[in-house]
Amino acid sequence: MASVSHGDEHSKQDLEWGAVLFEYYQKDYFSALVEYEYAATIDNTIAQSLSGKLLQGGMLLSYGLADESHEIFQEALELGATPGIRNRAWYYLANLYYHKSQHAKAFDALQQVHGQIPQELHPEYHYLATLVNSSAEHIGVDESILDSLPEEHPHYPYIVFNLAIQQLRDGQVLLAIEKLKKVVSFELQNEELAILADRAKHGLAQIALQQGQNLIAWNHLTAIRTHGLYSNRALLTYAWTAIKLKQFNDAVAALEILNSRSIAIPEVQEAKVLLAHLYEQEGSSRKALKANLLAIDAFEDGVAKVDVARTIIAKQEVPKEFIQNLEVIIDDTDWFGSQPSVDYKKLTPFLIDLMSSKVLNETLKELSDLYAIQRNLIHWDRQAKQHQLIIKNAQSKSFDKQDKNILDKSEQLKRLLDDKKSELKLHALTLSEKQQQRFSALLENIEGDLSLLTSKVDRLQLVDKPYQQPEVYLQQVNDKHQQIKQKLRETNQYVAILEPVVRSLVNAELDKHEERMRYYWAQSRLAKARLYDTTLMTLDKAKHKAKQKRQAADSDGKDK
Repeated sequence: MASVSHGDEHSKQDLEWGAVLFEYYQKDYFSALVEYEYAATIDNTIAQSLSGKLLQGGMLLSYGLADESHEIFQEALELGATPGIRNRAWYYLANLYYHKSQHAKAFDALQQVHGQIPQELHPEYHYLATLVNSSAEHIGVDESILDSLPEEHPHYPYIVFNLAIQQLRDGQVLLAIEKLKKVVSFELQNEELAILADRAKHGLAQIALQQGQNLIAWNHLTAIRTHGLYSNRALLTYAWTAIKLKQFNDAVAALEILNSRSIAIPEVQEAKVLLAHLYEQEGSSRKALKANLLAIDAFEDGVAKVDVARTIIAKQEVPKEFIQNLEVIIDDTDWFGSQPSVDYKKLTPFLIDLMSSKVLNETLKELSDLYAIQRNLIHWDRQAKQHQLIIKNAQSKSFDKQDKNILDKSEQLKRLLDDKKSELKLHALTLSEKQQQRFSALLENIEGDLSLLTSKVDRLQLVDKPYQQPEVYLQQVNDKHQQIKQKLRETNQYVAILEPVVRSLVNAELDKHEERMRYYWAQSRLAKARLYDTTLMTLDKAKHKAKQKRQAADSDGKDK
């Protein structure tokens, strides 16, 4: 046997490790961990190295398995890991703490990063550093971050935006404005960056408003799109700015756009009350009264929709279906094609703000992984029943006299076929040369089939009893089936713990919506009552004046 060269063995190791990296860079950490465990089992040297184990620790952190990851990181530190590996460990820990909303621990972990950081983690490290307001000390001051990163990197615009917000908090307004304008320059690249640019424009407008520069704020607001995820907040700010500039027609136009949108959006709820108030301030009492009446109906409908949303989230299978239809929930254009089993359109408008919450996203992610594990365990539990059926049938196999008789008959049949074959050969000699060639090919095929049949019969004649699985194998299979059942029970327990968390988060968000709508609902009803009173008082005054005029006219007629 030829020996395997070191180069071939190295390539084989790289290919095995490549399967892990493929899933890792796709952010499918569950599949990546499965591939990692396989690579480690077959003694892949890359998987068993410190850097390989550290990658495993990072993926375990994505599932919140901090204890298991801590052991891996501790091992890396105890074995005198290189600065790059130590920094990687601290980065992974900081990332976990941030997504668990433990910002202080995330900050402390990032502060442990010193010296060189792995190149592939460089942008991610700085992005995380801006999120937790770390100073990214290993390369100096914050401004140096942008010089060390390519603008083409997906995180670059977000790092610029986060630095702008951080500088704004620190009172460095001019630097913040400069960076927000930089973010705006990326708006044409894709829809995601266009949304980020809208946020930057809104931030520039807010800064201008705080400085009393209403016209500059107005210019920034007019550049924001009237559609997209950030358009609602921008339209409301646009309306308030227009009111300050006494451009009431522009304010009404923005509020009318908001007024046509879902009552589940907080900015729409405020816009309905503001629009009626604006009409009232203009002296358009009839328009104000109509706007208040429409707002009252809208808020009543909105509160009813909250009740429907609560009914939906309370259903038993909703958390699972919610996760399975998550892409559909976020993108309304897919509703008619996907046809989710629950009408989430009555639920999801209330969750726009909640969807950006780290707590909800982490919970949904962990619950999604649990559902994936649950599906796999249920599949293997069903397979276990089939395994047991196969084993039971194998144990019931027998090899008695009847089977021996069949083998004896097969021997007689073989001799009979040999005789027939000989007769055919003799008969073929009487045929023409061309026909003999055709017969020769047929006879070769027949001889091959008979030879195969003979070999099988010979092997069966040597068998005294059917094959039986070893007892140790049967015990191993039974133990594995019990492990599957135990793991399924544990998974179901974890699911039962996390599902109420999702429901409580959604219900808390629905409570906020209901409380806010009831407040605006009361405001609209008070405004309606006030307008009715004003109208009645105006009518009474008009009647009184008309009566005085008639009395004056009658008095003049009598005098004449």
